[in-house]
Amino acid sequence: MTFHHITRALAGGLFATVVLNAAPVWAAVSDYRFEVAEVKPAAAGKSDVSLRLIHTPDKKPVNGAVIFQVSADMGPDGMPTMKAPTKAMPASQPGLYVIEVEPGMAGNWALQVAAKVQGETETVHATLPVKLGK
Repeated sequence: MTFHHITRALAGGLFATVVLNAAPVWAAVSDYRFEVAEVKPAAAGKSDVSLRLIHTPDKKPVNGAVIFQVSADMGPDGMPTMKAPTKAMPASQPGLYVIEVEPGMAGNWALQVAAKVQGETETVHATLPVKLGK
């Protein structure tokens, strides 16, 4: 066997090893971010906060995420123990997630959200400042 044949055989084996042992690449939860799309009054004493979940590498909205934990407190106004009832509502349109908040008073609130994105093993968490009430 000549040097040329040995080199080609080794290169082919290396290529097969790299291709066969390539691990799937998963996105990280840091590749996602929530942003406030809209805050509007809802029923008496309530506000609907529409959130958009963005896949940051391609800047596209994410559809089909499951919001499984929401809460709100007045931490931004120095009252983190002041909590508000919250509830995830059905999405109004693809890529938007609506959270109903019933603040006890107007002010600056911190909205905490936890979501599962299809195909991701980790949970996406966010804390978003929102101004609620009049």
